[in-house]
Amino acid sequence: MDSIKDIVSQFRKDNTPQEKEDLNQSKLFDTSKLKTNPNKMFGNKHKYISKEYQSYGLRLAGKLDDKERATMYIKWAKEKPRAVLERALSFTIDYPSAKDKSRIFMWKVKELEKEHEENKSKKKQHH
Repeated sequence: MDSIKDIVSQFRKDNTPQEKEDLNQSKLFDTSKLKTNPNKMFGNKHKYISKEYQSYGLRLAGKLDDKERATMYIKWAKEKPRAVLERALSFTIDYPSAKDKSRIFMWKVKELEKEHEENKSKKKQHH
């Protein structure tokens, strides 16, 4: 993932003096030139990305090297708690020699969801 400094420097390199005079909101936030643009990572298949969870799901698919299941990750990003997905991704990244990171990720999400539900039910019983 690019840092903010890298993103700003990419914008500065791409702006010519003529564009600076005509700088408007749409040009300021044009993400088509960024390395992390989902259109560049996944082609035109996912070109209509308008929500944050869609972008997050595509980032998950990219980090797990599982572009075939990108729509599943988008759905999960929308429905599942973000903390569960983040912890599962962190767990998965700690296995650099794994042959199929997506399987480890899915297993860990399942485990964390069980743990999350158990914690919910314990809290309900105490109150």
